Amino acid sequence: MKFVIEDDYAALSRTTAAVLAGAMLQDRRVNLSITAGATPAGAYRMLAPILAERGQDIDNVHFYNFDEIPNGTDRGVTRTSLDEQIFRPAGIAEANIHGLTLDNADQIRADLEQHGGLDLILMGLGGDCHFCGNMPGTTRYDRDIYRYDVTPEASWYHEVASMDPVPTEVVTFGFPMVLRATQAVLIVSGSSKAEALAEILTGPIGEDRPGTILRTHPNLLLIADREAAALIESDGAGGWRRK
Repeated sequence: MKFVIEDDYAALSRTTAAVLAGAMLQDRRVNLSITAGATPAGAYRMLAPILAERGQDIDNVHFYNFDEIPNGTDRGVTRTSLDEQIFRPAGIAEANIHGLTLDNADQIRADLEQHGGLDLILMGLGGDCHFCGNMPGTTRYDRDIYRYDVTPEASWYHEVASMDPVPTEVVTFGFPMVLRATQAVLIVSGSSKAEALAEILTGPIGEDRPGTILRTHPNLLLIADREAAALIESDGAGGWRRK
């Protein structure tokens, strides 16, 4: 694992944008899975105008939704957010965007197998240690793509209860899909994520804290700002411990 601590969110965003740009600039097809949300938004704002000006340089790049929350439209919550944050501003061709739905897991698996798998997968971390659609109480470490019901009993139900319509199902890539990616990138920002980041680095691995499994990826790049990293320090032996 490579762990980079940046001074603030702006620096984290610059580094994330640079990592994504570097992954795209290959002389072959590149397959990326990226996440929506507040943490990657800064990187997308930096990256989108550059991509829009140089569309011919990234026509080899294909994008795969990590997860999706169906909302009764043909896009879903995640795809709609990615359209707004990066796909439309960057001018990404529709043919290069591969949405995830409740029913196309086999198609996505086959497509990735045919085209060499994921080169990079970008994830954010929740305050409860969830990563993308892998939530406490519903995470499956044994499935590369899986779906689950959304119920009011879930500890995170408040995060989706205000959506209209309120979702009843989620589909997401699981850890086996992350593990198959050549590089995994986890970005963490803000003091509200400090406890979760400490768990990621020092806590026991468990599905009740889904993101703890990510540190077992053989090529994980973890990028955090100083607020998120406030509870951990180097142990002097190449690892990390709580302060």
